[in-house]
Amino acid sequence: MQVLKFISSVALALAVAGCQETTSTGPAAGTTRSGKPVVKKLSLVAATGQTIKQGDTDDVSIRITRDNFDDPVTIRLNDLPKGVELLGDEAVIPAGQTSIKIQLKAAADAAVGDHKVTIDAKAPGLADNTQTFTLTVKSSG
Repeated sequence: MQVLKFISSVALALAVAGCQETTSTGPAAGTTRSGKPVVKKLSLVAATGQTIKQGDTDDVSIRITRDNFDDPVTIRLNDLPKGVELLGDEAVIPAGQTSIKIQLKAAADAAVGDHKVTIDAKAPGLADNTQTFTLTVKSSG
């Protein structure tokens, strides 16, 4: 019963905070005591929306949870709108860490409006884990 209450609380917190979670799995070496294969699992949690103003920089926070592996996780942002760039080509969440802040830079003439951006998380032996968020670019004026 306590576990159910905890899970419900976490789900509610994610919904209220405007976060979403996606999960990917893959085979790991070995088997459980019952003989079932061990499964690696990567969960990606990020905001459903982000806002940046033309000419500004902004941090994007990304969290992960890992089960049965500790490999680095590579994070890429795809489909960024014209005039918005990730500072650095890609980001890596090192082994033993569970979060990263990456920085976006919007040019003074970045395309204003709502844009769908895809976060792509990759780890060895797992299917790519992707999720989409809305990046709102606001006018500087």
